[in-house]
Amino acid sequence: MGRFFNYDSPLFSSINKIVDCVFLSLLWFVFSIPIVTMGASTSALYYVANKSLRHSRGYIFREFWSGFKSSFKQSTIFWIIAVVIGIVLYVDSVLLDYMLPEGGMLTIAKAFFYAMLLLLILLTLYVLPYIARFELDLKSIVKNCVFMALRHIGWTLLLAVIALVCFFIVFIIPFIAIFFVPAVDALLSSLILEHIFKKYMSKEDLQKEALLNSKSADDH
Repeated sequence: MGRFFNYDSPLFSSINKIVDCVFLSLLWFVFSIPIVTMGASTSALYYVANKSLRHSRGYIFREFWSGFKSSFKQSTIFWIIAVVIGIVLYVDSVLLDYMLPEGGMLTIAKAFFYAMLLLLILLTLYVLPYIARFELDLKSIVKNCVFMALRHIGWTLLLAVIALVCFFIVFIIPFIAIFFVPAVDALLSSLILEHIFKKYMSKEDLQKEALLNSKSADDH
């Protein structure tokens, strides 16, 4: 019974993870409030989900702030560009109703704009986590992410499904879901993205990361 209530017991470890998820989700929400910082906040969310929630390395706030600062410039630039492009695509799709008559051409044109919007969303699901994980210029990051998203299209679609389900949960019960869904989404996404990212990492980087994770596991 004593071990059951020990701080290192499975019970308390689970409670600690739940608390970390709530704290991380709230951090993401607060840092996303200005909207323009949502890209950097999302990169930091992924950074902490992978490093602290999965591998118990570091402390939630410290790692979030570190990830937010390090990814701020690239994530914010990409986020602003993506939002502008998304708005333009959506507005254009709406204007088509006034520019084209009902029929096949309107359907095809709308399908094209919606497809482009979907591709933009899928790319965003890769780019913001990639910025959190690797140091590279933004042009190369986008290029690499387009390549990975298309090459691993099955995983990409699963990633999109997870994001869609999480979005609907937040939409249905926003005042409850906001306390855990962002962190859970990032955690589930990391299981897919890390599987993909590691295929393109050097052996040296993989060994270095495995060593850091094993040391953290030994400490806990």
